[in-house]
Amino acid sequence: MNTYLLEIGLEEMPAQMILPAVEQLKSLAQKTCEQHQLSLSDIQTFSTPRRLAILLSGLPDKEEDRKIELKGPPLSIARDTENNWTKAAEGFATKNKISLDNLETKSFDGKEYLFAQHSELGKHVPELFQGYAAEWISKLSFPKNMRWGSYRTRFIRPVRWVVSLWNTTVVPIKLEMLAAGNETRGHRFLSSAESTINHAADYEMQLKKLKVIADFEKRRQSIVSQVNKLEEQNDCKVELDDKLLTEVTNLVEWPTVLIGDFEKEFLELPSEVLITSMEVHQRYFPVFRKSNQQSAGEKKLFPNFVTVRNGDSKSLETVRRGNEKVLRARLSDARFFYQEDQKSPLDEFSKKAEKVVFFQSRGSQRQRIQRLSELSLFIADRLKISKSQQKQVQRIAELCKFDLETRMVSEFPELQGVMGQNYAGLENEEDVVCRGIREHYFPRHAKDLLPGDQVTVPVAIADKLDLLTTAFSLGMIPSGAADPYALRRNAQGIIQLILGLRLSLDTRDLTSAAIRILDDQQSLNLDQPKLQQELLEFLQQRQRWFMQEQGFRYDLIDAVLQSRSDSRQSQETQRSTSLPVEQLNFAEYLSEHLETDLFKRSVEAIVRADNISSKNPEIIAEKLVESELEITEEKNFFAALQPILNADQNSRSTPENYLKQLHVIEPVVTSFFEDVMVMDENPVKRGNRLWLCHQLASWSSRHLNLQAIVFA
Repeated sequence: MNTYLLEIGLEEMPAQMILPAVEQLKSLAQKTCEQHQLSLSDIQTFSTPRRLAILLSGLPDKEEDRKIELKGPPLSIARDTENNWTKAAEGFATKNKISLDNLETKSFDGKEYLFAQHSELGKHVPELFQGYAAEWISKLSFPKNMRWGSYRTRFIRPVRWVVSLWNTTVVPIKLEMLAAGNETRGHRFLSSAESTINHAADYEMQLKKLKVIADFEKRRQSIVSQVNKLEEQNDCKVELDDKLLTEVTNLVEWPTVLIGDFEKEFLELPSEVLITSMEVHQRYFPVFRKSNQQSAGEKKLFPNFVTVRNGDSKSLETVRRGNEKVLRARLSDARFFYQEDQKSPLDEFSKKAEKVVFFQSRGSQRQRIQRLSELSLFIADRLKISKSQQKQVQRIAELCKFDLETRMVSEFPELQGVMGQNYAGLENEEDVVCRGIREHYFPRHAKDLLPGDQVTVPVAIADKLDLLTTAFSLGMIPSGAADPYALRRNAQGIIQLILGLRLSLDTRDLTSAAIRILDDQQSLNLDQPKLQQELLEFLQQRQRWFMQEQGFRYDLIDAVLQSRSDSRQSQETQRSTSLPVEQLNFAEYLSEHLETDLFKRSVEAIVRADNISSKNPEIIAEKLVESELEITEEKNFFAALQPILNADQNSRSTPENYLKQLHVIEPVVTSFFEDVMVMDENPVKRGNRLWLCHQLASWSSRHLNLQAIVFA
């Protein structure tokens, strides 16, 4: 069994960039193996702060030999009138190093061509990898790269060594700064400088001797196992945040877990402050009382922390004291900020917002709060929230950003909202207002919670919508991957709130209000229709993503999002487009009926009516001449349309009623198209029949664009 090892040794890499980089390396190697049809039994990845490596096992000695068929010039120009080879044929043979006698003729697209068979011997795999390995390294991409010394190569960190080994033999590759060999390096402090790898398959075992756990998952599991032992020894529960655990695993090569403590008086600080100080700033894990020792819903912190050392257990007590000293200083700062903030009333922090610029040329943070208050009340009214609750909505909007001016949040930005809730509670604000200050930021990402109180929802939507509107008014529309103000995430939050809570809110109504409030306050004279269209398109992109995540078919999503207004309807009727929650309802209901024969026939009937009326808009009758309906099928068609024609043209059916109406009218329409010539020579009859088709298509398009539905 052949094994190939490629290891790239570097200076310490940022933790968050390690796993994506080694996955890129694996993908590049896999593509090369697939391209050259190399069978292999396994690809293993290894990564630490100082190395990226892949191990390819079960490789063949060489590629399979291949026969290649080469197509040459047409026979008509390959031989002259005397049937001798022409220069075209000779050139083809010479170019491909083939004798003229070995040329064949084959028919291709109805013409005779010259063909030649060419055998290509497979390369030895080490020779193949010699040409590709340096290319794999050069193709690794990182968010940020650097150059060092006089080298032209850009990489995440300086490359210090490269191992390229086929079984026991070095596969020579040359980077600009060094040549590959079979010498690796172990732990920076726990091993000697260099060590020879005798066989590629021994890589992981060899590094373990050098105090390096090269496999990410094994290193992670080592940390978890050591933490579990600490929990048993100290009768506590250590909360291992998955993201933090991944980061810590990528910060060490030989993990040793230890527990430290801090003064009990720091427990007087809000638990979020302590946890943030430990997790975000120090990469420590907080320690809690065991779940069976505390009441439900309560998580009581112990004055301890758990950290991971990149080394062995030698001098562990010294390391513990050092970590305790660092955390003590951090918590002392937090306590000072907490005490100082409480000396000022909430309104004083709000006044400071007058001097804070929100967006250049779009006013201060204080002016933004005024917009949020007005927009929140507008949304609350649309949600039919009571007048007494609207006062709570307004109070949440007035206070939702005050903690941005506190010392605590200035030092710990991660605590925005959390400290607002805490400080508002100390000032005896209503509980629902305190929660709203924190939860108006929800949802912060795709899987996040939604606000728990009805009165928080208008502020949560207003906060995100005002940010979008202000940024778009400055032309800051995200393109590509760049999105410095997280506008996509905020738009996604709006859609999650509307659809997750099933709110009967119209995004057209919301965006119109947000633009008007901004324009009136700042006197900007904006192109409001253009700005609104940009916002609506942006929100619909996120709505599409939301529905895709729910598992709906792409064509059904297209159908519900592309419902069209009739160009001949009044402007007021055109504005009666479906609400996002109605579109979601339609998608949910119709997804259960998409594969039924009845639905398929119904769609085909409507699409046929839509096609023929849309192709002949100029000859559709303005008004039906009922006396000219002579054929039974067109009379039946007109009768079946009566529930549609008599319904409120500005209202939409429920999904159930829409599908029911569709199924009722389908046999009538199918019979109509089978037995009636729509494009009759008589202009009155033709106009009547097109009018019937047009009315049906217009009704359906107000709910769905059935043209988008695809059947297998």
